[in-house]
Amino acid sequence: MINWQQLTLNLRSYKPLSKIAKQADIDAGTLRRIARGDTPEPKFNQGIRLLDLHYDLFPDRHKDVLL
Repeated sequence: MINWQQLTLNLRSYKPLSKIAKQADIDAGTLRRIARGDTPEPKFNQGIRLLDLHYDLFPDRHKDVLL
């Protein structure tokens, strides 16, 4: 399991979700819904990009989002 909401909130602490969305090629609205907990998880390909980005930016906190 992956805590997508926490992963997204961690990314938001780095830079605005609109910039994260462009960097990960994901709709910003989708990221906002994940951050609010309205959407439980992204599509598979989007999730892979978010996981890669999160690992690159937060290697010390990456295990915390993997449940």
